[in-house]
Amino acid sequence: MKNLRISILIAALFVASTFVSNADTKQDIEKANKKGQIVFLVVTEKGNSQNTTAINFAKSAQKKYPKSAVLELDRTNPNNSSLIQKYRLAGAPVPLILVISKNGFIVGGSPLENLTMDDLLSMIPTPTEEEIVKAITEGHSIFVVFSKSSDSKNKKQLDICQSACSSMGDKAKTINVDIDDANEKSLITKFNIDKTATFPVTYVINGQGQVTSMFSGITESKDLVSAAKKVVSSGCCSPGSGKSCEPPKK
Repeated sequence: MKNLRISILIAALFVASTFVSNADTKQDIEKANKKGQIVFLVVTEKGNSQNTTAINFAKSAQKKYPKSAVLELDRTNPNNSSLIQKYRLAGAPVPLILVISKNGFIVGGSPLENLTMDDLLSMIPTPTEEEIVKAITEGHSIFVVFSKSSDSKNKKQLDICQSACSSMGDKAKTINVDIDDANEKSLITKFNIDKTATFPVTYVINGQGQVTSMFSGITESKDLVSAAKKVVSSGCCSPGSGKSCEPPKK
């Protein structure tokens, strides 16, 4: 198997979208995603005095991350019922700000109350986080291999991970992250990667999005499969949550 590497795509910067509030929120999200933008989706409810504050907060985040759009989703509007159902927002506290990745998946979110700008910006996904969230949404377990591009052991570990994927009937995916990739800096921080550690370092995420195990160095395929099938009682954070997580070490 060829050595997997994170491809760094130099994308053109898009002009930040202006705020849009209408019944076609779903189409607006799709349009923003097609432009390569993430979406700060502000979920509001008619009559809530904090709606404008939440929208302005999202606009401030947009200024700090221009490759984004700010959209409003009024959950009292019947035209938005399909999105409310899709994102399970009927009982959510509002106003709520969700972060939607460029490939259309929710990667983070929080009610406006007690939300800081740093918290919101930390939810913006890296390219690999988008891959991870997509895989989890599709029900796959994931083997995330953090490595140095110059490490000769990297290919061997990736081959072992691919063998584990095959053993699981392709219900798992392998994703490789170069720890020197500047585009993945926030992801590397969230996984608490120590650059002096023994590489490769492999994190296992089960199909429910829980980080179940961490392995240093070369592993065995059967151990990866066992970790991928494990369900932990108190789930570790999933990528995009803006939090770090310490899984059991192996």
